[in-house]
This record gives sequence, structure tokens and C-alpha cells, in this order.
Amino acid sequence: MVGICIDEWVRFDPTGLMVRVVADEKVEYNGQSYRLSPFVRKFLPEVMRNASGAYQGAKYFSYNGQVLDSMRPDSKNRKK
Repeated sequence: MVGICIDEWVRFDPTGLMVRVVADEKVEYNGQSYRLSPFVRKFLPEVMRNASGAYQGAKYFSYNGQVLDSMRPDSKNRKK
């Protein structure tokens, strides 16, 4: 979706973990694959969690210093 190839690495910004891209919106960590939002739900530090437990996964990952959510083609058209 944002031009990152399979087998490249993205950073989970809250903890600095590097995870491997295995598909569009899917990463692998310690041999387990996750969609972005469930990864955030599982690995987000307790102090950063919200009451609902719902997360927009692309907002928590970056590639070459750029947040994935801002790399989406429609990101300029969305309200912040």
C-alpha cells in the first residue's frame, strides 16, 4: 500500500522493535505474523494503551523515519 517490499523492515515506534514486512499491513516478529493493529494491541506498552483497546496500526510504525500512516496515498486528504 505504501511501497514497502516484502522482507523489508519497519520500526514499531513505541518500543523501537524492528519487524519484518511479510504482506500488505502484515509484519512478522519472533516467527509469528501479525496484522498491524493486533501487533500494536499486543506489544504497546501499558502506559500508552487506551481504554477501548482499538488502535490504527499504521500510526505506530515507521519506515526510514516516516510514519506509515503518513505514507498512504490518501493521507493528505484525511483530517488530522
